[in-house]
Amino acid sequence: MPFVITEADRASFRRCRRQWDFGAGTRQNLEPLQPPAVPDLDRALRDALAVYYYPGMWDWDRGVRLPLVIQGFERALARQAERCGGGADPGVWQEQLEAGRGLLARYFEWAPAMDRFAPVLTEPDYEVTVLDPARQTAGLVTASGEAVRYRGRIDLMAVDAQDAYWIVRHRLVDGDWPPTEELAADEEAITACWAWEQFYIGMAITGTVWNELRRPSPAAPRPERPREAAGRWPRFRWRTSARPTVRQHEPSGGGRSIPQHRRMYAQARRPRRAAPVEQHVSPGFRRTWLRHRPAEVAAAGRRLGTDVAEMARDDLAVVPSPSDRHCGACPFREPCQAMLAGQDAGPILSSRYRGRPPDILEEGRLGGGAWGMGRGAAPPRFRGSEGG
Repeated sequence: MPFVITEADRASFRRCRRQWDFGAGTRQNLEPLQPPAVPDLDRALRDALAVYYYPGMWDWDRGVRLPLVIQGFERALARQAERCGGGADPGVWQEQLEAGRGLLARYFEWAPAMDRFAPVLTEPDYEVTVLDPARQTAGLVTASGEAVRYRGRIDLMAVDAQDAYWIVRHRLVDGDWPPTEELAADEEAITACWAWEQFYIGMAITGTVWNELRRPSPAAPRPERPREAAGRWPRFRWRTSARPTVRQHEPSGGGRSIPQHRRMYAQARRPRRAAPVEQHVSPGFRRTWLRHRPAEVAAAGRRLGTDVAEMARDDLAVVPSPSDRHCGACPFREPCQAMLAGQDAGPILSSRYRGRPPDILEEGRLGGGAWGMGRGAAPPRFRGSEGG
């Protein structure tokens, strides 16, 4: 079996090796028995934006499409609350539900003028061979001979008016906007560009588009909540005159799909004036276009190989990296503190953590591509299906 490293594994390894050792699938693979009973608004908003940018609905009338986005957001929060069980505070979840609805309503007004692209894929997964840092023409293998693979997911693949491909990343921001230099130096983002070019051989990724939404301030006045009819979804009054700046070539997204890696006629055309950074800022939203040079993307692939080669070592020293920034949100803070104090963390791990269950196909997830759709390919049987 291949030795699989995920985006999250590498991020935790670079942040704190002890956190990585506890949670990574190739290490102890642990997770808390009880997930945090607080809403993950960032995740719910990304689920909603996956519906908003679904290619098959990109040219639909907004009066039809936007209520589906709100439904996607509400269902995402409902799934989170269900996983938390009885530990969820209904008041907190209702507050986040209303905050997210208001934020999305404002986004629907802001985004049409900023969306100078057409969506191609929403939340697609990729898995690629990691190259050996010592031999860039060969794949990396472990000491036991297992092939090393890197797995990840992107929020959105989009194409602009020049038929250039971009990876779009959605992010919820707390407080002030982070420095643009921080976005340009984001290792996970540029590594995703490298990985996607390995995943779709022949496709060139022009750069990363950061689509940032600012978290509503608790002190800010709440937007007026739409009236709800009993037993029905809320009715929203959307502006229906807005149309996408970059439209699909064919109805329902067919013209912007990727049959193999690109249509023969859709060769990217570099604009005359191509600034390396282009940014549009408003009080609640920021859109940043970052072009990546080919050498920069290739260097990210080499850095990935160096990190993963270190992660795959049998004699790797696992040491913590305590910091005020990261330790507060770490799910393994308690056993780590016990170990730092020279105590046995075994009882804590056995009573409050469990082995992470294997990944399963998410029924109905947009962008899921776990099986082929050609002749002879049969989808898996989900719960409740005939004979399941």
